[in-house]
Amino acid sequence: MVTRTTPRARGARARTPSERGTTRSLPRKLSKDSLAQRERMIERMYRVILEFAANSGLGAPAAARAFANAQVSAGRSQVRLGDPLDFEVMLKISEAFKAWYAEPHYLDARGAPAALTLEGARSFKALMTRFLPDFEAGDIAHWLIGEGLLERSPTNLLVPNRRSVVFSRPNAMTLDRVPYVLQGLLSTVHHNHAVARKARDTRCEQLATIDRFRVADLPRFHREIKKFAPHILNQIETWALPYQEPEGSRRRVKTTRVCVEFFASSEEHVPKKPRGRTS
Repeated sequence: MVTRTTPRARGARARTPSERGTTRSLPRKLSKDSLAQRERMIERMYRVILEFAANSGLGAPAAARAFANAQVSAGRSQVRLGDPLDFEVMLKISEAFKAWYAEPHYLDARGAPAALTLEGARSFKALMTRFLPDFEAGDIAHWLIGEGLLERSPTNLLVPNRRSVVFSRPNAMTLDRVPYVLQGLLSTVHHNHAVARKARDTRCEQLATIDRFRVADLPRFHREIKKFAPHILNQIETWALPYQEPEGSRRRVKTTRVCVEFFASSEEHVPKKPRGRTS
């Protein structure tokens, strides 16, 4: 993993451990790990998941039950990226919106997404049937209007509000997405560790951290990142087009799903609870 940090302010000097009032010893071999360190890593990952469960409204008994069920199912089969069926629906809707913004058949004279009727040769139903044939187009339209992704014009035509399929409220699809993202991240970490020893190509795994960022400017930070990410993702999608097998192709070509995800985070500083006195 490539990690970037912001440069120290000009003239600033890093304090020594003794100046900070602490002393630490580096491991004898930083390039080595141990089973104990790996176990500690897994423990911290479990803690993160338990905190996420609590923030999602799941108490300790429900989290313990989910973990017990996972232990049983883990021995039977591995998690695969095609498993989350609800998330697959979200991906198909995203593919339909991408076609709406890119295919000449669904563009107006200005090159923008055309306003579509619900049914007809060039319609919302014709577009959605390509990607979600098992769902009613009217139900999808009604739901997407409620989520703010679609808008009905005064002439009763349907117009997309944005290209990205982002939901403002949690639903089955967004919750199904979380394990998918976690599995993708961990598979990349495992892949990079494995191929590093064999001198083969690694996957992209980079992190940028910015220290001492003013909390008052966090809204601006997240606004700017949300501006950058769509441009980068659109460039990646455009670049990948020549390497995608055409939709409906019958050639016996092995294909896979590749994924790039951007997210921004800020660390919440929670004051530590004072330790109780012991007699």
